[in-house]
Amino acid sequence: MLTIIQRPLLVVLNWFERLFDMPFGPSWNPFLQLGTLAFFFFWVSAVSGIYVYIVFDTSIAGAFTSVEEMTRQWYLGGIMRSLHRYASDAMVVTAAFHLAREFALDRYRGIRWYSWFTGIPVVWLLFISGISGYWLVWDELAQYVAIASMEWIDWLGIFGEPVAANFLTEESLDDRFFSLLVFIHIFGPLFLLFMMWVHILRINNAKTNPPRGLAFGSFAMMVGLSLAYPAVSHAPADLATVPSVVNLDWFFMFLYPAFDIWGSGALWVISIGGSLFLCLMPWLPPLKKKDAPQVVLEQCNGCTRCFEDCPYGAGDMRPRADG
Repeated sequence: MLTIIQRPLLVVLNWFERLFDMPFGPSWNPFLQLGTLAFFFFWVSAVSGIYVYIVFDTSIAGAFTSVEEMTRQWYLGGIMRSLHRYASDAMVVTAAFHLAREFALDRYRGIRWYSWFTGIPVVWLLFISGISGYWLVWDELAQYVAIASMEWIDWLGIFGEPVAANFLTEESLDDRFFSLLVFIHIFGPLFLLFMMWVHILRINNAKTNPPRGLAFGSFAMMVGLSLAYPAVSHAPADLATVPSVVNLDWFFMFLYPAFDIWGSGALWVISIGGSLFLCLMPWLPPLKKKDAPQVVLEQCNGCTRCFEDCPYGAGDMRPRADG
């Protein structure tokens, strides 16, 4: 059944690979460097986020103002804020294409189950890190995302009192709770980085850095995008009113319209059910175990290519047994 999806998806992805091969060549082709680009965009987002945090006021009263002042500082602060935004979006895009490509190439079963399985928490932590960042701007979009997120969590009933009650009035939301949001956005990426390391732990000679030319070009593209279309805020959050129009970041917030239409229960079914299905995919159906490769000494010249190419270090090099 899954092959019905894999085959047309592989055709589309192969078309994109050939398209990018023409201007970039095989070594710089972004579609052949999706994993390394995801790592690169994480570091761009992390470094720019450190600057943003330094000038950010973590109080409710000063959060929006500090972000606005930083945005107007076009020569550094505005670029850093926009880099932080666009690098995060780019990481979502590269991670999504990476997941789709590994699925289309059937690289998620057998011994590869570990990398696929540990990739699911990476996706969750990526979205937690990104969405929590939008809370801190404390504009109308932050107000909408924060209230919807808390109502979604409250549906589980794991807290004694509804967490969304903190957003009923301006008086109910204090700096302590806002500091908790800052804590989530700081430690979310740290856990994300840890899971990214776990994700590649069993891959032999795993690469986490894209080619320098591709990295430089990607960074220059994001700087240009930051200058041409800088990230801007909505109007300041006002808990006494309900925002009528918000411009969603669809890379992170594509499920929020579903929350508005179907409610919390349906969204939990989609997110948890989808995650469980992805976790079980390596065994749906079970992959038939292939016979172990055999070395035919008469045809082996000791080039070590098979040893170097194996991403999982399944073999080792030993002295010849035939003298």
